Amino acid sequence: MDASYEAALGLHQIEGFLYWEASRHEAHCRARDFARELPGLTTDQRLVIEEAYARREMENARQVTQHIAERIGQVEAQYTARHRRFARDTAVTMGVITMALIGLCIAVILGTAAGTS
Repeated sequence: MDASYEAALGLHQIEGFLYWEASRHEAHCRARDFARELPGLTTDQRLVIEEAYARREMENARQVTQHIAERIGQVEAQYTARHRRFARDTAVTMGVITMALIGLCIAVILGTAAGTS
């Protein structure tokens, strides 16, 4: 691996980590806001609710992210298959056109040669 590839991979991993940590922090903030709206809770009860809420938020985020990644893979596979079909069809068409032009050139050459004899 070259250094630029490793650097890009490292930056991608750092970006993913920072995004995940920001999401985790945001989930905990939403959990804290939710628990504050519940009157009569002890501090321990509030902390348990906050943890459960944040854990559920993070699980939902993980599932959504996994679903998006799977869909991207599906779309990429569809695009790749479509591109291969297009490339194959283009090559076949160009081959047919080339053969037709060669045939036309041969016919013109033979017609010209027959006309001069």
